[in-house]
Amino acid sequence: MNDLAETIGAHAVPALLIIAGAVALLAAAIWTAIQRLGPPIWRRVARLWIRLSRSRLGERMRRIPLLHASLSHTLTAWRYFGIHAIASFAVALAATIGFVELADEIGVNEDLAVFDERLRGALSKHVEAPTLEVFATITHLGDRNLLLILGVGIGTYFLFKRWWLHLVTWGLATGVGGILVRLLKAQFERTRPIHEHALTDSSGWSFPSGHASGAVFVYGMLGYFIVRHTPAVWHIPIALACILLVVFVGFSRVILQVHYLSDVLAGFTVAAAWLALCVAGFEIVKRQGRRRADANIR
Repeated sequence: MNDLAETIGAHAVPALLIIAGAVALLAAAIWTAIQRLGPPIWRRVARLWIRLSRSRLGERMRRIPLLHASLSHTLTAWRYFGIHAIASFAVALAATIGFVELADEIGVNEDLAVFDERLRGALSKHVEAPTLEVFATITHLGDRNLLLILGVGIGTYFLFKRWWLHLVTWGLATGVGGILVRLLKAQFERTRPIHEHALTDSSGWSFPSGHASGAVFVYGMLGYFIVRHTPAVWHIPIALACILLVVFVGFSRVILQVHYLSDVLAGFTVAAAWLALCVAGFEIVKRQGRRRADANIR
C-alpha cells in the first residue's frame, strides 16, 4: 500500500488521466449496453415473470402468503416504476453500500485511513506548485458559491418554463442533497488533511467531500435533464462531459491535499445515491403522467 501511494503521488496527473479515461470508457460501455440491450432484456424478464406467476409452480407459490405478496407486488412494481426508475434504484442501493463501506474504513489505523495519509504525504512531496495552481483553478468549478449561482439560475429557468416537475426534482437533488452532505460532515467530524498552501478554501469537516458531492448534484442532474431534451446521438457525449467534469473536480481536492481520497469517494457515492433516487422519482412521475394521458386518449 505504501508503494502504491508513493507511485500515485509521484505520478498524480497521469494517474488522474488514467482514472478519468477508464471511468469514461466504462460509462460509455454501460450506457451503450443499456440503450441497446435494456429494453429487450426488460421485456423478456417481464414475460418470464408473468409465465412463472401463471404456471403451476407460481400457483403453488401463491398459496404461501409471503411469496404470494412478492409475486404480485414485484410485477406491479415493474409496471409502475419502469426500467429507468428501477435501474436508478439499483444505482442508489449500490452507491449507498459503497458509502457505508467507506465510512467504516476511515477510523484510526484502518487500512483505507492509513492509505489516505500515505497518499497525502506522497502528493505533498511530489506535486509541484504549477500543478497545484492548475488544479486550484479546476476545483473552483465545485465551489459552493458557483454551484449556488448555477442552481438558482437553472431553477429560475425551470420556473420561467413552468416545468414544475423539473423544478421540484432540481431543488431536491441540489438543495436537499447539499443539506444531506452537511449533516454527514457534522456526523463524522473528520479533520482535513494537513497541507502547506492556501490556494483554495479548506474550512469545515472533511468527510464526505462537499466539492465532489456538489459537482455530482449540480452537473450530474443538469446532464440528466439535458440528455432528456436532446437527440440520442448527443446522449453519450453529454454524459461523458459531465462525468469527466465531476471526476476532475473531485480528484482536484485530493491533488490539492485538502481532502483525503476516501472523502472524495464518499462524496461521489452519497451524491450518486441521492441523485439516483431523485431521477427515479422523476421517472416514476413522468411515467404515470404518460399512462394517464394515454388512458384519457383511449
